[in-house]
Amino acid sequence: MPKEFECLQCGLCCLGIGEIVRMDSQISQYEFVVKNEVVSEQRNAVITPEYRELFDSDKSIQEEHRAACFFVRKRADGKFVCTIHPYRLFICKDYGCCTARIYKDGKEVGRIKNKFSLVTKDDVLREIWLENVQKTDNSTQKHVDDVLKSHGYSGVFYGSD
Repeated sequence: MPKEFECLQCGLCCLGIGEIVRMDSQISQYEFVVKNEVVSEQRNAVITPEYRELFDSDKSIQEEHRAACFFVRKRADGKFVCTIHPYRLFICKDYGCCTARIYKDGKEVGRIKNKFSLVTKDDVLREIWLENVQKTDNSTQKHVDDVLKSHGYSGVFYGSD
């Protein structure tokens, strides 16, 4: 049975979305108008109190990753946080986060969310996944990679076991 998705706070969702999710204007020190540039969704967002010090003191993510969201920060423990999480745009709420992408013949055909959840429209891949991953309780990256390769698929994994 697939496990429920659990965010690993890896930051992948935020490090490349800065061209779409933008700070449109600043209302006060911690209040902004945030805009989705693709669909023109706008909303007011407030930096949550627990992240205000981090928001003020560390802008290194935006310096290292030019396409990073204006509101993402990296905590001391290495995990990424959205400083406006309760006010985030729909695109962020609906983001198709994944821990791996699966390819066949150079095209993306599936995504793995967390360790067990496969998202795909490829019926063959879905059956392979059910029989060789879900039913075996073996979700190590090596096992999944071996299964994919043995059936002509390849995987790009984000992170480690």
